[in-house]
Amino acid sequence: MSNTLRVIIAFLLTLGLVVTLTGGALGDGIAVSQSLDRFDIPFEDSVHFEIVLQWDGPQSTYLFTKPLSPTFGHLKARGVTSSISSTGSNSEEVTTKKFSYTLIPSSPGTGRIDPITISYISWPDSVPGELVTEAMSVRIAEPARPVSQGGSSIVWLVVATSLVVLGVVAFTLVKWIKRRKPKEVVKTPVEQFLEDLTVLKRQAGSDLKKFQTGLYKIIVEFLSAKYSINPDGHSDDDIEELLEPTDLSDSQKKQINLWLVQARRDKFRPIAGAPGETIRLETEIRQFFKKL
Repeated sequence: MSNTLRVIIAFLLTLGLVVTLTGGALGDGIAVSQSLDRFDIPFEDSVHFEIVLQWDGPQSTYLFTKPLSPTFGHLKARGVTSSISSTGSNSEEVTTKKFSYTLIPSSPGTGRIDPITISYISWPDSVPGELVTEAMSVRIAEPARPVSQGGSSIVWLVVATSLVVLGVVAFTLVKWIKRRKPKEVVKTPVEQFLEDLTVLKRQAGSDLKKFQTGLYKIIVEFLSAKYSINPDGHSDDDIEELLEPTDLSDSQKKQINLWLVQARRDKFRPIAGAPGETIRLETEIRQFFKKL
């Protein structure tokens, strides 16, 4: 095999050295995947490690209350970022949450990323759950020997040229990513409420107690977003007074107060609705909020 062919094969293998390990979706619908951009690095370099969570539904479907606590061997985190974004809408909405780590060697050898536990709470049931990533490793080379003083000018020239090239590549890549990044759609409080109501209807089904529990939550979120009102901690009579300064009509205030008070009471008592009660109630509420 010629030297040229060996170089080409090595180059192609390097380009293909991004491997993603994807776990199957859990019972409640979250898929977890992870990736390393390289598995063999110089001691003076870094490696990018990323965990991606994805589920069908809005961002509010799951709540991640605990920070991740990864354990590394021969590696340490130099930078950590997280992000969350959604595409689609209503029943087609898909949410993606990412955790990104920049890892640098702390000693040569086999760098280790131990399995990471990701805790979450599903809404509206407040049921806790956990995801666990796969263990991963990366080979870390020995530190480079110090160059002699006579060759320092050449080294600095190579470093400077490499930095310029990397800067141009990074600038081009950032511009390309920005062009491809989906624009976030800003929703009005009414639009967000109607979207949340669709999700609630699908999740609650014919369970009236579950529907009422979720209904209280999304009405409170609507009032907070639209009028900066939070009914939590107020009595039933106080809620009606809280709605007084809003631009709602008297009949609209009474109707919202009626739904809110009834939903709050149904959260804490056993109820059995008539067949089709959740469908009737959801339709009535949807038609009401469409007119606001």
